[in-house]
Amino acid sequence: MEDYNVEDFVELSETGFESREPVAPEDEFFHSIYIAGQNRKNYIGIEEIAGKLQIRGFQYNLEEINIVITNVKEILARISTANNRENIDCFSYKEGAPPWKGTSGRTCGNTSAERASNDYCNLCRSQIIVSGIYCDKNGKPVLNEENKPVFIFLRGKGMKYSNISNYLGDVFKMELEPIFKPVTEDSKRFEKKVVNNKRFVTNLTVTEAPSNYGPKKVFNLEIGIQLPVNTTMDILKVSKKVVGKFNDKFDWSKRAPSTSGYGQTPEGVLPVDEPGEPIDQVQSENVGDEKEQLPFSFEDIDF
Repeated sequence: MEDYNVEDFVELSETGFESREPVAPEDEFFHSIYIAGQNRKNYIGIEEIAGKLQIRGFQYNLEEINIVITNVKEILARISTANNRENIDCFSYKEGAPPWKGTSGRTCGNTSAERASNDYCNLCRSQIIVSGIYCDKNGKPVLNEENKPVFIFLRGKGMKYSNISNYLGDVFKMELEPIFKPVTEDSKRFEKKVVNNKRFVTNLTVTEAPSNYGPKKVFNLEIGIQLPVNTTMDILKVSKKVVGKFNDKFDWSKRAPSTSGYGQTPEGVLPVDEPGEPIDQVQSENVGDEKEQLPFSFEDIDF
């Protein structure tokens, strides 16, 4: 029998189909934060209360969430909706310096005005992904059943974009004592852009914003306690460790749409009508209370 070599057909590698195994929300590395739009039972039978914060696959019906930010990314997406699912028509992860390219092959406008002037790109919108470690108000991570920290994220799009963008912008503008030595213009710019948002616990609650259709529930972000410099450096190391997972999760141009069977949009925040058997969940009203905090080092984080 003739020997066949796979290398002879490598050009076809991008023209096949690869099935993706379903991933339950509990097993995701990043758990999405969203605001319940109405009282409803979720996919595991827990009733989500309208207006409360939810951490998909971990905790539900929260008044507030505290997060130590690890990674932030602004993206561009042209999205259409059909049958309660989002379809990404064009997407740009904004890698490197502009001009950026979208998955449609088009060159992205650098500003919203430039995109608005293009008949196709005028439906494209900026979004912000903010991920981090779920913690209490003192910055101590909340651990899961495996005694590991929980990574969470929120997606700023539409009405939810402004508050997240404004918060990150305000933190960027803060003049903090530099960490890196020697202090240069480049190091100061890097710290303001990358490090400033990691020097605080960020407190997340729900507020309302006016719209043409009445008030809408949106995220409210506020600065919490400032973390010690050595803790910030540990967080930077964690951010570096998870940046690959972050890119794999949120660079949607590099993977097919979700086929998980859980009705998730790519970022995993769309509630689904698939109730299942209830499982034990931590209801977390006690997270962040005034109990004495045990020492914790971010260097101890086990992935």
